Amino acid sequence: MNISSVIVHIKDENLMDGVLNSLHKMSECEVVTHEDKKIVALISVENFEDELETFKAMERINGVAGVAMVYSYQEDLEGDLKRLKSSGKLSEVLTNEDMNAKDIIYSGSIHHKVK
Repeated sequence: MNISSVIVHIKDENLMDGVLNSLHKMSECEVVTHEDKKIVALISVENFEDELETFKAMERINGVAGVAMVYSYQEDLEGDLKRLKSSGKLSEVLTNEDMNAKDIIYSGSIHHKVK
């Protein structure tokens, strides 16, 4: 069992009801409270893969500016990591303990997140 707490940041307060409705429809999500343009929610799932998919689904909700994970508890962290490593879904940056941080090149963009 994985349990996480997240803060969901809303683009505009007028979109709050729609985002809340979408979150309430997610069986793995429990809305704890909301105020201004922030929602505090809990994610309860079986494994890391489901946790990650739920997190990404929250990010895709219309009106969500971003989701920030505050706390995450993995009951079987070693098993989850072993499955992820063997699946090839993790970047070498996350799995190679000999990699030097100076050798990591970021080529993404966060400008779509900043308004």
